[in-house]
Amino acid sequence: MRSIISLLILSISFGLLAQRVAFEDPDLSFSFKKPKGWEVVDDGYVVKVSPSIADTSTTCFAITYFESPKPVGDIPLDLQLQIDSTETPTSKTKIAGEEANWFEETSENFISRHYTFFKFNQRFEITIKYPIESKYDKKLKSIIRSIKVKQ
Repeated sequence: MRSIISLLILSISFGLLAQRVAFEDPDLSFSFKKPKGWEVVDDGYVVKVSPSIADTSTTCFAITYFESPKPVGDIPLDLQLQIDSTETPTSKTKIAGEEANWFEETSENFISRHYTFFKFNQRFEITIKYPIESKYDKKLKSIIRSIKVKQ
């Protein structure tokens, strides 16, 4: 009984710490949970989430999508060119139930991760960027884990 109450309290606490935001399109909808207090800007092409939209150059989650069938076989050429220009090899993960490729770029002060996945004949591209010495890595990754895409 105590574990059920603890689980309920944890669920309520997480609900207070994150809010699901949704975006509708004639062909599909997608949503994700944004951390409490973070701001969202949708310019019609890219959705950005950041602790402060006034300064998305330091910490930011950005997602965009466009019509593109999933390629058969190898990674798309433009993504392969990006991967070839980085020091860190590509990796795979799951986003919205689909296999996603990602790679990381590290500069003197920042880490950027670039993700690509396909769902419902749409190519989704996600970029997260944050200072190397920051607490935002887990919050940005939690946004990615919370992504849902529906037709």
